[in-house]
Amino acid sequence: MSRGVVWLNGRLRPAARAAVPAFDRGLLFGDGIYETVRAYGGRLFRAREHLDRLAHSAARLELRLPLPAGALAAAMAKVVAANRLGDARVRLVVTRGVGPEPDLGAIARSRPTVLAYATPYAGPPEAERLGGVRAILARTARNSRRALDPAIKSLNLLNSFLARREAARAGARDAVMLNPEGKVAEGVASNVFFVRRGVLCTPALRAGILEGITRGIVLDLAGRLGIPVREGLFRPAALLGAEEVFLTASTIELLPLAALGARRYPAARPVTRALQAAYRVTVADELGRPAGA
Repeated sequence: MSRGVVWLNGRLRPAARAAVPAFDRGLLFGDGIYETVRAYGGRLFRAREHLDRLAHSAARLELRLPLPAGALAAAMAKVVAANRLGDARVRLVVTRGVGPEPDLGAIARSRPTVLAYATPYAGPPEAERLGGVRAILARTARNSRRALDPAIKSLNLLNSFLARREAARAGARDAVMLNPEGKVAEGVASNVFFVRRGVLCTPALRAGILEGITRGIVLDLAGRLGIPVREGLFRPAALLGAEEVFLTASTIELLPLAALGARRYPAARPVTRALQAAYRVTVADELGRPAGA
């Protein structure tokens, strides 16, 4: 990445020479928000939805976005083009910037910092996309809704980091996190779906989860395909008793689980396969590229 180009506060700069001030509140306090957008063939997928969510996160934090959505989308597109990337993962970060003094409550007159960067990314390997990955049930819980609004996609990711470390120590690719009440919440950086007796189930927003962009697409596709859907509060036993489980996020699309802890899932995943195919068609239709390309 040090050889690439980033977009920082209105300018494209070499990544090796781009810097933010030492007293930036994103560095000092995690006082900022972000979105991760997938690019296919150099084109951003569902950037508008991501930027709408960024605006909602900013409003909840009383953080003023210094640029309109169109300019932020252009910044992400520029950094993809400047790095000559086709398939990429694009991160847009907005912090509150530097305040009048490096103090937790001193937010007046701060000038936000905006950073966009892109890295090559073609999604999970085909073996994982088709065969699935192993995950664990994390001991680390998702934040309580009373502690941190799950609708804020903030830079505070320590509990996600700890859950990912748990998974790595167990030799797993990912982790499913529970909320403080012991109900299924979401993956480390993804939403969770499972299939039981032909019904597609997923935790409701009231479980304390982020309203994922890919989650919304999957729910819409399920309706089009005639797959019954149930949103609710589920105990871990529901996942362990499911026929199919998959994670969703803009980066991984729909990634099936081959195992959750000691529970192994059947290799036949008819609902997951149908939704994966429909998702690929959606990307192709919106971006004008062959499905599966």
